[in-house]
Amino acid sequence: MDDRIEQIDRKRRRVLRTNVVGAVMFFASWMTRFILRELGALPEWLDWVIAVPFAVSLGILLFAFWGMMRVRKEIEADAAVNEALNDERARLNNLRAFKTGFFAMMGGLAFFAVFNFLSPIADFFGVIIGLAMIGSWAYLLAFYRLERD
Repeated sequence: MDDRIEQIDRKRRRVLRTNVVGAVMFFASWMTRFILRELGALPEWLDWVIAVPFAVSLGILLFAFWGMMRVRKEIEADAAVNEALNDERARLNNLRAFKTGFFAMMGGLAFFAVFNFLSPIADFFGVIIGLAMIGSWAYLLAFYRLERD
């Protein structure tokens, strides 16, 4: 049984790592495009260049989401595996990662406030989406880092 638990845990970490890679690519390309567009320094050719890693990252994120759903079903199918992988440490890591995501979102809000002060932001919806991405992916990165230890 311990071997099965370790195998599923390795699979879960691999899927989390894939999700982190996709999230970093997605966020970096999206924020680069957003900032350059807001500054008025985004030529059409650069917009197309930025679209390539953006599209690739969407594929990676969808693949990771599908993998996460498969691993979750596999964990929930066996009560012993579920108890071993969703123990008190995992719940504490989840809480710590949530706090990290919240404070990252507040830091992102401060960034956008300063950015807006220096150069007024026209795309308010982009700011809201950016803050949601900052918070959710900071949570993901923190959870991945905590689960590695």
